[in-house]
Amino acid sequence: MKTLIIVGHPQPGNSETQEFLKTSASLLKNITWHELAAEPVFKINDERNLLMDQQRIILQFPLYWYSAPALLKKWLDDVLPESTGFNLRGKEFGLVVSFSHAASEFQLGERVGYSFAELLSPFAALAKHFQMQLLPPFLIERFAYQTQLQRQHLLLAYQQFLELPQPQSFAMQESWFLQKLTGLIDQTKDSRLQQRLNLIKQQVAENQTELAELTQMVHDFREDDSLNGK
Repeated sequence: MKTLIIVGHPQPGNSETQEFLKTSASLLKNITWHELAAEPVFKINDERNLLMDQQRIILQFPLYWYSAPALLKKWLDDVLPESTGFNLRGKEFGLVVSFSHAASEFQLGERVGYSFAELLSPFAALAKHFQMQLLPPFLIERFAYQTQLQRQHLLLAYQQFLELPQPQSFAMQESWFLQKLTGLIDQTKDSRLQQRLNLIKQQVAENQTELAELTQMVHDFREDDSLNGK
């Protein structure tokens, strides 16, 4: 799947979050990383052709005063026509949003008091206008305070968000992880590292088999209950 990441950060090179995400995305295939800050003047036809050439379109930005930065808003105003004749129908449309508050503060009655569903609703309306398939938003909470382990989890989750069909299932995530492990094993020349990676791969594969067996058992139980009128 060809995926376009439109980065709406006014200074992405000075953003630790955006640099981390850029490195994460660079490890994948069929990803186009498009930083709007590098374009002093938007070339409208080029921008529209870039959109038309992709299957999944991601708007990536930090939350500025509970909205998108002015740079991204200007791009939307300049590039997307009000006419529905501009055909983005059927394309997938997602958001990657970073923010400095704790996620819990966006709940009703907390400090912010408005949910992300409410704050990001203009983008849902945009997707509906162009008949695009809206994906669940990918939210990045307080990146500067994340531990190394949290960032490792974030890297995997972000890559899966970019590559996997939505909604994701646990089985899909495991298959994706196995595929990445296989590629890493094939590339490394360190025999000790290969051995460790193969052990991890074996464990993941065993878990995947066990999950498939449990899923089949649940399915069989449900069929039996249905046949018995329960």
